[in-house]
Amino acid sequence: MTVLALFHHAGGSAAVFRRLTRLLPDDIRPVVAELPGRGRRWREPALRTAEEAVRDLTDLLAAEVGTDEELSIFGHSMGAYLGLAVAAALERRGGPRCQVLFASANLAPQLATPLFADGTAKASDAEVLECAARYEALDARLLGHPHIADRAVALLRSDFDICDSFVRTLSRTVTESRVVVCRGQQDAFGDEHTDPWQWRSVQPLTTLTFPGGHLYLEAAGAEPLAAAIASVMSEPAQSRT
Repeated sequence: MTVLALFHHAGGSAAVFRRLTRLLPDDIRPVVAELPGRGRRWREPALRTAEEAVRDLTDLLAAEVGTDEELSIFGHSMGAYLGLAVAAALERRGGPRCQVLFASANLAPQLATPLFADGTAKASDAEVLECAARYEALDARLLGHPHIADRAVALLRSDFDICDSFVRTLSRTVTESRVVVCRGQQDAFGDEHTDPWQWRSVQPLTTLTFPGGHLYLEAAGAEPLAAAIASVMSEPAQSRT
């Protein structure tokens, strides 16, 4: 059995992967990770740094993945950056090792700049929501419910702080995992933004494009994405140099 760990985007939750996980073949076991403050973990205090998030996710995979299972990671947007850092952290820990990192819908880490130079604490709710809108990170229908909207904004603040913490401290991380960039054809990121992912791995880079925009995995891109993931994960592991 092979395991596919899935890391969500900023402001997101495990729900973003519902369609994708239903489309995966039976020989791939999905492990959908969820950071504190949302979904099944909504009672837990949200994290605010990349180091905390990486530790949380690394501990999860160390507990979830058996010694006889192979691991790959699919990280979407913020999750792509966390996936890179988690893959490297697992290598330092001695396992389980990530064979393939599917880095979805984000530019190469070394090209990124902080979203909020002074942190989200000094940003207004409107500024946080404007940033989320640029990356399709929030369902606008939630804003019609004041209590839910307040919670969503608070969660976005913590996740954006995680993203900015990663950019400041972990953007030069390198992994032994093979990196496969996945992106929507209508997303803002082109070759100039994603090709430099090559420098975050010791193995050659592969880039795959799918129909749709930033959240292509919830729309027309879901079926071809699931097929591509299954195909890549079925390939023999490449030797690490």
